Amino acid sequence: MKFRFDDQPHQAQAIEAIVDLFEGGALVPPQGVTGQASGAAGHAGFQLDREVLARNLLAVTTREAVEAQGTLVLMEETDLLEQPRDFPNFSVEMETGTGKTYAYIATALRLAETYGLRKFVILVHTVAIRAGVVKTFEQTREHFRAKYPHLDYQWRVLGDSQAVPDFADPSSSVQFLVAGISSLDKPASNTLYASPEQANLWNGGATGIAQLARLRPVVLIDEPQNMGTPKRRKTIATLNPLVALRYSATHRDLYNLVHRLSAKRAAELGLVKRVSVKGVVAGASGQPYLQLKEIRSRTQRGTTRWLAELVVDASDGDRKTVVLAPGADLQEESGGLAQYHGYVIESMTRSELRFDNGVALTVGQTLGVDSLSIWRDQIRHTIRAHLQKQADVEQRGQSLKVLSLFFVERVADYIGDAATLPAMFDALFREEWARSGRPVDAMPDPATLRVHYFPSTKTGIYKDTSGKANEEGFEARAYDEIIANKEKLLDLANPRAFIFSHSALREGWDNPNVFQIGFLRHTRSDTERRQQIGRGLRLPVDQDGNRVQDEAINRLTLVVDESFSEFRDGLNAEYGGAGDRPDVENEDHSVTIRLRSEKLQSPEFAALWRRIRYRAVYRIEHLDEITLAVTVAGHEHLDELRNIQRRANVVQSADLVYDDCGKVVTTDETVAESSGEYVVLAGQRLPNVVQLVEDQLQHGKFPLQLTRPTVVAILSAIPPQYQAGAIHDPGYWARIVAHAIRVAVIEQMVQNIEYVPVDEAHWWDANVVFLDSETKNKPLAVPGQPTPPSGVAEAPIDGTNLYDYVDYDSLVEKSFAELLENHRGTVKLFTKLPRRFRVKTPVGEYSPDWAIVYERDGKEHLYLVRETKDTLNLDDLEWDEAMRIRFATQHFAVAPCGTVDFTHTTTDAGIRLANG
Repeated sequence: MKFRFDDQPHQAQAIEAIVDLFEGGALVPPQGVTGQASGAAGHAGFQLDREVLARNLLAVTTREAVEAQGTLVLMEETDLLEQPRDFPNFSVEMETGTGKTYAYIATALRLAETYGLRKFVILVHTVAIRAGVVKTFEQTREHFRAKYPHLDYQWRVLGDSQAVPDFADPSSSVQFLVAGISSLDKPASNTLYASPEQANLWNGGATGIAQLARLRPVVLIDEPQNMGTPKRRKTIATLNPLVALRYSATHRDLYNLVHRLSAKRAAELGLVKRVSVKGVVAGASGQPYLQLKEIRSRTQRGTTRWLAELVVDASDGDRKTVVLAPGADLQEESGGLAQYHGYVIESMTRSELRFDNGVALTVGQTLGVDSLSIWRDQIRHTIRAHLQKQADVEQRGQSLKVLSLFFVERVADYIGDAATLPAMFDALFREEWARSGRPVDAMPDPATLRVHYFPSTKTGIYKDTSGKANEEGFEARAYDEIIANKEKLLDLANPRAFIFSHSALREGWDNPNVFQIGFLRHTRSDTERRQQIGRGLRLPVDQDGNRVQDEAINRLTLVVDESFSEFRDGLNAEYGGAGDRPDVENEDHSVTIRLRSEKLQSPEFAALWRRIRYRAVYRIEHLDEITLAVTVAGHEHLDELRNIQRRANVVQSADLVYDDCGKVVTTDETVAESSGEYVVLAGQRLPNVVQLVEDQLQHGKFPLQLTRPTVVAILSAIPPQYQAGAIHDPGYWARIVAHAIRVAVIEQMVQNIEYVPVDEAHWWDANVVFLDSETKNKPLAVPGQPTPPSGVAEAPIDGTNLYDYVDYDSLVEKSFAELLENHRGTVKLFTKLPRRFRVKTPVGEYSPDWAIVYERDGKEHLYLVRETKDTLNLDDLEWDEAMRIRFATQHFAVAPCGTVDFTHTTTDAGIRLANG
């Protein structure tokens, strides 16, 4: 299987946010060696105009969904070699599963193409992420070669014998060095900090770390929240970055955040799977509930004090965490619960706690819970969800492999004489197979369905690890195998479908076809819930490597050992801001929406479906260059070009202030700045603005390909007062002009676009679009209670809805469904169209809301498609959203099997029939 990569608008937006920061601010040195790019020998000669960067930062953050910022936040740090460093840091937040690694590799290639940057260090903190980055390079090789045919690039992994020399040698190729931060942060023992035995022409006897620092690379930091300790900050500074670009879904130190794709937004756009949670709550075993999380000691004035962190039941019905010393009485701490009578802490060591009644607990142990019964329930429900998902996939005729993942905390639970999980899984699989109604003689051997990946020694002895640096060698063998086998696991011919892996496997690995995750462990870190969600968020792929964008399939089920409310509240705490977290749904609160078969087989539905089921492609017959040039020349977006001025020198003035030792202590805040002489560009080659504009058009959120004569005609018509800016700041000028062209062209397309239905064999199939049943884990609207803003509402039994429930995404949609039900005399049938039904447009695919059969004057049937919004004015909507509706109007205007009436409306405006 080969993964297929497409240009995704959300990735393009993240890429452009970074690339646009450097327009006019990346001052490239002259060519050093004939035939080589300016950055071939590194970026030491490059200058970043921080004033221009700050201005670009304000422009980018103003247009992006982040806080507007106009001041650079620098990392100022003394490195491991006692050298002071300062450099800009820009952050990009992208939810796990949305192609973060792809985005930063593509960003680097765009920076190379646009500004001549050539040296990039990708900094990671685990071997899992390192292996994932290398895998992405391998998978995207052909894609990027085709996308950037004139841009050669190579990657190396720090630790390979030739990695640093190859990276440091002058080369016009773009060079990537993938480095684990633990390979850089040990000056005393790391050979990078030692002088080479033999100098060559390029390194002059410099140490490996000095060679890297001399190059001033662009540092791409993957998961920077794990690199915020003082030592790791110094390590980053030791690389002497030209700039650091930070990518994560869970930033802690944002610096300058220039782009955000939050978890909630990613889910709304259908870029990741929806998430459902099934909680298995521990039952009592005759003992009071007790979990010993940690024992720690504190020494003060020669006295050692022991403290134990315990989780106990509380009198209010919840559980709470308490930190107690010897002598503490758990009955008092719990609020007087009788089951804790006699549980007074007698003593504790680093690993064990004892009570007066003789009960002992080791760190990590839990009492009052039958852990094996919890595991059985978790495994049972994971298998059950797996078999149901596979049945759903087969029913839809999709060539899609379903995978489930189990995280175990101890290798001994799966491998060894005392291992319980393999036999437990095999027995439960047989039970669930029979329960699902499948033929017993068709059941595979459960042992052939299991595969495990655990850290191991070179001799094959499996190890428990916790992600520490000294365990990287053990973990690398597990990570390399599971990542290298990613495509193999997705092959339907491979029976392995249930993956058992170690709990330390967090960031850095995922598989798109993981639909169920069972967490067979009890510990909770500050980010564990986010991490377990992240292992299965990515959209699945079929046997041809294509993404499957089917909302009915794309749902991740987590089977956890806590209640839904505990999981939800813990997840909210991990995400922080309420607006950024995903909507996690309770698997136990599901509603199954069913087709009403009598309505599906009715003449009304047959006539409606015959009219709307066609697919069509669009083409642009003619773009009026003259009109287009006039439109762009007068476009309001060009007003931003007024801000471009000739670049001037900056004159700084300040008084020198000394301390008692004669050291200058004048601060930057006291320095005054003014403009000096304008920079004269005599002898400098004029920029190729046509090429710059073409590049901007092709790499934007909605790529656009125009002929060069058309671009030239448009640029020639731009008023002279705007043209001068192309000399002063060509990159910024090209971006503004390209944006105006893109808007003008797409708006003209609405008038000139022609939709042509494709061959009927490729039209939509009702069995694919309208499923017999579909389970939604959304809140149910209950009369008399507050209405959820999005959810499921029961349809009247005698109503005209094609389904027995309405799945609504807004209160506008819910109200419109009620309006349709109240017009039973004229509305003969209606349905909320599933998102599987889509119309192609130049600004992305569009899924309309409603399809309706309407009877007028008691005899004539009208066939309607309606989009519901909270406004009738399309200009009040997002530009691309409004344009999709306008293009859809043209699509439905060419319905080949009878007229289809399409428009947008509101609940107040009603159905909005044409001609009354």
